[in-house]
Amino acid sequence: MKKILLSTTLLVATAGVAAAEVTLSGSGRFGLNYDESRTGQETQLSYRFRTEFNGSKETDSGVTFGGRVRLQNTQSGGQSTLSAAYVYAKYEGLEVQVGNANGALDSVALIYNSEIGFTGFSAGDPIGVNASFSSGPYTGTPNRVGIFVTYGIADLNVFASYHTLDQTVTNADEIFSVAADYKFGAITVSGGYESYSATLAANDTDTFAIAAQYGFSDVGNVGLLYFDVSGATGADANKVTLYGNYTFDAVTVRAFVSSGDNLGTEDVAYGIGADYDLGGATLAGGVQVDFDDNTYAELGVKFSF
Repeated sequence: MKKILLSTTLLVATAGVAAAEVTLSGSGRFGLNYDESRTGQETQLSYRFRTEFNGSKETDSGVTFGGRVRLQNTQSGGQSTLSAAYVYAKYEGLEVQVGNANGALDSVALIYNSEIGFTGFSAGDPIGVNASFSSGPYTGTPNRVGIFVTYGIADLNVFASYHTLDQTVTNADEIFSVAADYKFGAITVSGGYESYSATLAANDTDTFAIAAQYGFSDVGNVGLLYFDVSGATGADANKVTLYGNYTFDAVTVRAFVSSGDNLGTEDVAYGIGADYDLGGATLAGGVQVDFDDNTYAELGVKFSF
């Protein structure tokens, strides 16, 4: 799940009446990428523009109700798409989402921390994670619906989610996930489990994830990720990823190395990248060799508003 910055806020409030808030925020990115595995043109332009519309209202009892939809366009789509929405209720550390809801394992800390470049790519990323907020409409599954619950207290966060691919169909595919993360001092740990009950498809799938990160200074950290998928079509797979990053002045250097089984023709993948802070935007690039021994590289700019 990606973080965004709020930039435009409309606040409507009067004395004795609960406050209503509408926010508009988003992000953009553009650049070049090279993919050795492409059958056509290997070097292409890449871009994405995303706008999120959020509305919320806090009741007199302190409960906040709200919702979100996302408008997005990329180089692969000639037309901007509007996502399905989720609505939520939030009180202190508890939040419940219904609709195009987030997934527990997809939301837990650390598991995407090996990513590099302006698009956030990595061969060390999670495998087998299915439930998450969808940026596009539910094409083919208009009655997909999810429930996501999270509770945070101090440095502990717990997550649970349930998604059905079509709530109008008996025995439709279902995705259930639980996860948690905890930070103590310089160490952060997280873990989770996701079950994809493919009753109408090929096989049930179980996914496990465990992660740990140590911040050895205010500007650097190192982490270890483990993913295991069983029951997937074809062969079971697992992956171990070691990553780290270090910031000096306006530059952050990132690197990862990943080892896995049944992920491609090779057992090891690796990559290195760097970000340069432009003061309101970031110039980011990276290069990796994946589990099929293909080279991927990119360079571009990203920003949030």
